[in-house]
Amino acid sequence: MKPLALIIVIAIITAAVLIFTPVSLNQILVSFPLFQSLADKNTPLQQGNIAVDRASIIRSIDSGTTWFPQVAIDAGSSIPSVSVLNLTLDHIDSNIIYAGTEGDGLYKSVNNGQNWEKMYDRNRILADDATIFDVAQDPRDVNNMYIAAFQNKYGVFLKSTDGGASFVQTYISQLENYPVEAIALHPSASNMVYIGTGQGGVFVSEDFGETWKVVKWLTGSVTNIVINPYNSFEMYAVVRGRGLFRSADGGREWKEFSRELSRISAHNNVMMFTMDPGDPNILYLALANGLIRSNNKGGTWEFVKILIPPNALPVDSIAVDPKNSRKIYVGVGALVYQSLDGGINWSVQKLATQKRISEILIDPKDTRSIFLGMKNVKK
Repeated sequence: MKPLALIIVIAIITAAVLIFTPVSLNQILVSFPLFQSLADKNTPLQQGNIAVDRASIIRSIDSGTTWFPQVAIDAGSSIPSVSVLNLTLDHIDSNIIYAGTEGDGLYKSVNNGQNWEKMYDRNRILADDATIFDVAQDPRDVNNMYIAAFQNKYGVFLKSTDGGASFVQTYISQLENYPVEAIALHPSASNMVYIGTGQGGVFVSEDFGETWKVVKWLTGSVTNIVINPYNSFEMYAVVRGRGLFRSADGGREWKEFSRELSRISAHNNVMMFTMDPGDPNILYLALANGLIRSNNKGGTWEFVKILIPPNALPVDSIAVDPKNSRKIYVGVGALVYQSLDGGINWSVQKLATQKRISEILIDPKDTRSIFLGMKNVKK
C-alpha cells in the first residue's frame, strides 16, 4: 500500500473511533496521569464517569503538586460516590491498595489505584454494605488480613488467611450499634493483634486474631490504637470524647492527656492521631480546633500554626512523610496543606469538591505518590 493511501486509511479509522466511542478523547487522556497536561483545562477532570468533585479517592504522583480522581472500576463505571474511611497499602507490593468505605464494603486496586474492584467474600461473612473502619495486613504473611468493621448492627472483627478471598468472624460486639474501629499489629510478633471496641475495650489476640482477651477497659469508644514500632510496650489509644491515652507497659495501665491538652485549650475531640515515623517522640493530634504536636511523647503540646483561623474548621487528617519528617500534609475540609520545614511555612491547595479529606496515605516506597480518601459531608 502506498504511503498516501495508508495515511488516508489511518485517518478514516481514527475518525470512526472518535465518532463512535462513547467517551471523548479528552476523557480518555485525563484518565491517565501521564497525559493530564494534554487535556483541555476547561473540561472537568474525570476518570471513568466520576468527576473530581464527586470522587471518593484522589491521588497525586508529584508530592501533592497536582491531583486527579482514582475511582474507575472499568471504562464505563466507577466506585460509587461513597465515603472512604480507610486506605491501606500492601506491605510487599504498593501497587495493591485497599479502600474501606462507609456502607459499601471493601474495594481493592492492583494497579496503584487506576482501577478498583469490590471485594466479595466467598464465605459471605463480610457484608456487601459493611462500614470498614480499619484494615491491617500481616507484614510477614500478606495473606493474613484483618478488618475492623460495623455490619448488620454490630461491630465485628474479621480475619482472612487467603488475601481477602474469604473471611471468618472471630469477634462480635455484645450490643448493637457499637462498632469495632481500631486494629494494631505488634511490630515484631505478628501473632499479636490488638483491637479497640466501641464499648471501650482494648483486646489482644496472641494467635493471629483467633481468640481474644481483655487488655484494658477504657471509658469510651476506642477509635485508634498505635504501637511504637521501636518499643512495643508503648501504646497510644484515642477514645472518642475523651482524647488521647498512653500506656508504657503494654496496655495494663493508661495515662490520659486531658490535663496537658487543657493547658493549651485543646479540645478532646480527636479526629486523628499519628506518630512521626522517623521519631516516635513526636506526636500529632488532629483536633476539632486545630492541629497540635508534642516533641516529648505527650509531656507538653503546642498548636501547629497552619493557615487557618483557630476553631474555623476541624483538622480531619494528617500524614508525615516516612522518608522526611519535615514534610507534613494536613487535610482540612477540601483543603490540602503542605509544609516542607516541619510546620513553619505552609502551602495550600483547594480541591474542587464538597467532600472532606478523611485519610492521607503516603506510599513509603515512593513518597511522591499520595492518596486522599474523601468522605461525604453530613448535613
